[in-house]
Order: sequence, then structure tokens, then C-alpha cells
Amino acid sequence: MEAALRVVDYDYETLKKLLVEYSEANLQIITGKLHSLYFQEYFENIGAKTIVIEGKYIDRDFLDDYAGYYVKCFHEYAHKCARLHFFQTTFTQDDFTSFLSGVDSTLTKSFLSDNYLGFIVVKPLPKTVIGRTCLKTYPSSNASRNFPIIRDYSANLFGIELSVKTIAFQEQDHVVAACATSALWSAFQGTGMLFQHHIPSPVSITQMAVELMPLETRSLPSAGLTLYQMAHAIRKVGLEPFMIQSDYHYLLKSAIYAYLRGEIPIIAKFSLYDVSSKTNPRFMGLHAVAITGYRLDSSTPTPYGATGFLSKATQINRIYAHDDQVGPFARMIFDDTKVIMGNERYLESLLTSWLDENGSMGNVRAAEFALLVPLYHKIRIPFQLIETTVVRFDALLNTLINARAINLTQRCEWEIYLTTVNRFKKALLENNDLDSAERFKILDSEFPRFIWLATAYQTDTRMFDLLFDATDIEQGNFFVRAVVYDQSLDFTLKKISKQPSVREKVSSTLEGRILDWFSKQ
Repeated sequence: MEAALRVVDYDYETLKKLLVEYSEANLQIITGKLHSLYFQEYFENIGAKTIVIEGKYIDRDFLDDYAGYYVKCFHEYAHKCARLHFFQTTFTQDDFTSFLSGVDSTLTKSFLSDNYLGFIVVKPLPKTVIGRTCLKTYPSSNASRNFPIIRDYSANLFGIELSVKTIAFQEQDHVVAACATSALWSAFQGTGMLFQHHIPSPVSITQMAVELMPLETRSLPSAGLTLYQMAHAIRKVGLEPFMIQSDYHYLLKSAIYAYLRGEIPIIAKFSLYDVSSKTNPRFMGLHAVAITGYRLDSSTPTPYGATGFLSKATQINRIYAHDDQVGPFARMIFDDTKVIMGNERYLESLLTSWLDENGSMGNVRAAEFALLVPLYHKIRIPFQLIETTVVRFDALLNTLINARAINLTQRCEWEIYLTTVNRFKKALLENNDLDSAERFKILDSEFPRFIWLATAYQTDTRMFDLLFDATDIEQGNFFVRAVVYDQSLDFTLKKISKQPSVREKVSSTLEGRILDWFSKQ
């Protein structure tokens, strides 16, 4: 009987050979995949040194896909996969076997756990071989990389309990899934834990998405999903899809920051253009990914709009996405380059990791974005309404700063994002900048489960928070309260809010709801 356990040193060529050995693909197919090139850089970044191969592994998601399609094929596809486990330290098969046998060994459970980088499931298929993949995220020495939706994934390796903090990825299976299905599957990995819903397999997602659509094509093999089908799949797991369509990068960055910071993944659908010919961009088709992280540059926020609003979200210079045709946490870069469409039409775009028709990287760009945010049904207030309210309040504050009516030295910088009452109170409990009596009062107060939080900073100093009820209706008074960390500023805002001239100016406005709260304190 073939041994289920093997231990080999990691290198790029060995990884490619293992993908061939444990699938039905040949080396030409594996080498031709962008995943292969992507994993070479990825494993170099996270420091892979050793691979432990679990040669006979049953993967739940592939088993569902197998039962839904492959078992009915004339060709006898295998139902067992292989699982490759990666470690950032070097050890041999003898070391590992000795440890499992209980013989004296340099390895320990804690040592293996501390050096674990995650795993790749290899599917026994002729082309789409990258199954469920859970790998450690890129390292970040200065906290510029942010992956808010990652969670713990456990793996039992011959009795050894291991875990990796990430979000699961897998390659598009052209038979039972499309890129949109893979994006939804990865997004559901995050929302399933956050909102406690069942995480369906790719074949189930495809079947859910197409069940109410006209019979334009077969559901299996899958030819791709429309935005409406993707939205229907989101509803089938008990969530509500919220769509944002825009080519304007300010809105994209703001929405990505607002929802990802709230630990909610985003599905993005966009057009791909090959711009290797600068004068004639070639449309490559539509594509979908799951946005799973972002990176902030070290610059200050860029002023927005007529009022010069300063949002931390404008510091996003790249996003990370689970792109089924590239790999997990694939980079998409905001580099201020537009796709020239002719007739003086320009599209704001992001640089992707895709290869152009000549096999070169750096010429394929993403434009014409639509974002789908899978939300819990009680989250009703959209991000744009909160941002509009904060922008208007910030403009009023800036007027008071310029008139020296308020003790702030410069314009505030803002971050706006969705959170929960539990996360807000946990952060407040750890914050020693607030008066102790006020902190107890707030912690003892009732709040809605989901909150929009807008925080104002002066340089790096937190000045105050504005809390909005994310579960209210737009016509309601969705402003909950402010939390002011500077007592003199708190006193000044309360005093100004009571002045008849100020109250008359902002009466019945969005920012007036905030001042009205201060006036009643």
C-alpha cells in the first residue's frame, strides 16, 4: 500500500512536481498556470522550508463537487485528494516519523505549530488542481498590510493539531464553478464565521445562483455568473447584497476600508484590459475576486471634494484579493494610471497580477468596478449616508476651527467603518484616554448590535468618536452619540451647539443631528 506520509524539502520545482504527481495534470499545464508563478514568490515571502504530504485526504468541498458532477462522468475520477502542509523550518522524514512513533526526536508539537504556514489541497483533476488553500498571510513589519477578515483554520496532521490564521482560497473549477463562484466561496468563509451561516461548497453556490434564472445555458458546466445571480446566492445563505458601482477610486477605497475594517469581505466584479498596446487596449473579459485586505501607505490623507475632507481610506495604495486565476491575497495596485479608451474617454484602473497575451506582467488592468457587500439583514444604513453626514459635520468643524471658535489646531483626519457594539466596547475598555466616570457610563449603556463608527484624529491623537446606528432607517435619527476624549473640546462643542445662530444654520440637516445631541448633554 502506498504511504500516505512524505516529507520533502521545499523548493519551487519540487512544488510543481508534487502538483503534477497528485493530480491528473501534466507539467506543462502546471507550469502554464499563473498560480505556479505566484506561489513561487508567495512561499519565498513567507519562508517555506519543508513540505509534509498527506497523500490520501478527503476534502469536504471537493467531495460535494465530486458527488454533484464528477461521480456521474464515464471517466473514473478519484475522490481523494492530497494535502500539502508547509513549514518555515527544516526537518526530515526520519525526524517526523520518529516524532509520530514516540521515539526521541528534535520535533515537538509546539515547535511544529509555531512554524506552520498552512496547506494546499491538490485535487485529482486534469486542469483545475488547486483546491482549498489556507496559507499564512504576507508578513507586515510596520502594520501597513491589513487583513481584517482572516480567521483560524485548523488542520489535523496525523494527530497533530495545527492552525493558521487566514481566509480560504481555491482555484476556479471550470466545470462546477466560475470565478464569481470562487469569489463568493472565499467571501462566505468570512461571513460564515461573522454572521453564523452555513458555508456552501462551490457546486452548491453555482446551483443556488442559477436556480431562478432563465435557461440561457446549463448550470453545470458553469459558464459564469451575473451580478444578479451572485446577489441571489448571497440571499440564499441568509444575507443581503449591497451593491456599489463606481469607477471613482475615492469611493472604492472608502467602501473597501469601511466594510473590510468591519471584518466583512467584499466581492468585486470588473473588466480586465490588456494595455500592452498603449493606443488600443484589448478587452479580456469580466472577472470577479474576493477582496480580503488592503495596504496603507505612509503619506497623509488626500483632501476630497469641495470641502477638503481628509479620510484615512485615501491612504490605501493597494488591495489584496483572492483571485482564483492568480492566488490568495493577490495584489491589485492603485497607481493612478487610466485606461485610454479613445474619444477622450478614460477609465480609472488598478494594476493586476495577470499576464498579458505575451506572457508579461504589468500590462493587465482592472476597471469598471461593481462591489457586492454581503451584509446581515439588519444592517440597513449604507456607508455613503454616514460619510455624507461626517463630511458635512467636518466642514462645520473646519469653519469653527478657522474662526478660532473651537480648540482644535488643525483639520481633523477621519476613519469611518462598520463595527459591532462588542468590538467598540472592548476597544473602549482598553482606552485610558477617556475620563473614568464617562467610560463607565458608556460601557454601561445600551447600543445597537451594529454601529457605524467615525473617529476624528489630530495627527495621531484620537479626539472623538461619532456613533451611528447601522440598523436604523435612513429617515430616522440614526445618530447615537459622541464620545469625546478631550474634556475642554467636549465643553466647547456643547456650548457652541446651544447657540441659536448655529442651531438655526444646521437645523434639519444631517450634521444638525450631531449638534442636536451635544445641545442636550
